[in-house]
Amino acid sequence: MPNHRMLTTSAFTAALGLALAALSPALADQYDPPAGYYSTATGTGATLESQLHNIIDNHTSRSYGDARQALPILDPDDDNPGNILLVYNSQSVSGTWDAGATWNREHTWPRSWGIGSSGVDNSDLHQLRGCNPSVNSSRSNKPFDTVTNGTYWNPDQLDTAGVQWRGEIARAMFYCDIRYDGSDTNTENLQLVNGFPSANQMGDLASMLDWHFEQPVDFRDRRRNHLIYSSADNPFYFQGNRNPFVDHPEYVWAIWGPTPNNSTLFVGANPEVDGSSDEMIDLGKVIVGIAPSLASVSVMKIGANPTTWEAFTLGDLLVDETITHQTFVTGAQSASIPLTFAATASTGLTSGQVVIDNTDLTSAGAGQGVNDGDDTVTIFATAVDHSSGSFQSGASLTTLNIDLGDIEQGEAMNSAPFDVFNNAGDPLNTADLVVGTINGSGDTGVLTIDLTNGEVIAAGNMFAALASIDTNAALGMYSATYTINVADESIPGSTAGAPLTLNLSANLIAALCAADINNDGVVDSADLGILISAFGDAGVSPADVNGDLVVDTADLGILINEFGDICP
Repeated sequence: MPNHRMLTTSAFTAALGLALAALSPALADQYDPPAGYYSTATGTGATLESQLHNIIDNHTSRSYGDARQALPILDPDDDNPGNILLVYNSQSVSGTWDAGATWNREHTWPRSWGIGSSGVDNSDLHQLRGCNPSVNSSRSNKPFDTVTNGTYWNPDQLDTAGVQWRGEIARAMFYCDIRYDGSDTNTENLQLVNGFPSANQMGDLASMLDWHFEQPVDFRDRRRNHLIYSSADNPFYFQGNRNPFVDHPEYVWAIWGPTPNNSTLFVGANPEVDGSSDEMIDLGKVIVGIAPSLASVSVMKIGANPTTWEAFTLGDLLVDETITHQTFVTGAQSASIPLTFAATASTGLTSGQVVIDNTDLTSAGAGQGVNDGDDTVTIFATAVDHSSGSFQSGASLTTLNIDLGDIEQGEAMNSAPFDVFNNAGDPLNTADLVVGTINGSGDTGVLTIDLTNGEVIAAGNMFAALASIDTNAALGMYSATYTINVADESIPGSTAGAPLTLNLSANLIAALCAADINNDGVVDSADLGILISAFGDAGVSPADVNGDLVVDTADLGILINEFGDICP
């Protein structure tokens, strides 16, 4: 399990700020606005509203007829090339225009609520969508809301494909409110209001605020916004302006939020007074060349208001990437930030950071909204080399032969030592060695070892083991082979090592003065008499000199060989 610790080092925070500053210019992707596009959007409330209007005003006007060819480009069904994805019910149909029989053009802000029939707003691609004709008729000019009582229209009420249109529709309505103030010819001042609208209004604002945060900007939303803007990627039907609320979801609360934002994001246990927080996660060891395994980290949010946020990842351990356009809805919540790790390049300590930024532009107080300090998760891992099992320190020796030689039957000294090493060039950056299964063959009932499965040998260390013989066995030659399987400790990238082979041999011989049957300290005629009396007996007998459970000529031969010996 990862080890979580709190980070309090101010020097690290300062270094991280410099790293972020260096990284930020490289964060843009193909659907981001060009650098400086929103440089004059510096305020909040009515000021920001005016600034955004000036940025997106005076765009290239496309005709209402152009929408017949433009909409299939803007809303393609990626799973069915040549098809258009229709709004509200997510129907996939041919994008080829057939005079409106299969699909027609839906004004998400209806003409009867302030859109003129001859002004630039009538053909604005940010609010026009392809729609099933009967669905378009059912929607009519109903304002948007989640209720389905015939008075309002819920954009998701017909969808069965899980596409979710409410967030996109809400951002189109925000766009119309900002873009059209009545200054263009044949246009009116469009306004979003709470409840049921009138004249040049559209509702319900409160619902669309909820939808914006509940269904945040996604790939489809961003691509559509880019294609409406881009003359390079949409040369025949580009409009040349962008929807600010797709590029910067935080602008929504800054203009329409009913109160200054009181959200605080944090990681770990609790945020500091300024809203910042730090967490450290030690992932432990990983084999060099392998990426660590941690699916995600968590960020928490407190405060009643919804908010927008983004996260940056950077450092040697994590792949540098940016997670943008994220939202939290009202109340306390948490979210998971997915992680992508890079393969470790060399042994030693390596780290990466995840930095979370509350991007709201307003604040209800210290540590809230725009005053919520950044939150940092620092993730550590130690890259280590594979373990290296050997019978010799500092060198690879995977086969060892041990001959215990001649061992007298019954002898107390019956073993020989051997060592199993985990060789390491750098003891601090080498995996532990784990002894796995040990497979024996041959005379394993007589020749044994005391090394067992599961033994862990740290880098640069050894396990001192013994090979032993059971001296109570019958006389004779014995041999056994033990195959000792070894592997790295259980960490990402661990593998089995080369097995170690231990070959054992021994010759169990009769003990000195084995023929002193009566134990009087001398091998003599008295012992011979006992053996002759028991000659031919089977089973356990003092006269069974060689221990083969029968008194026979073999025992007599040993007695003759030892006859006259004085026993110690």
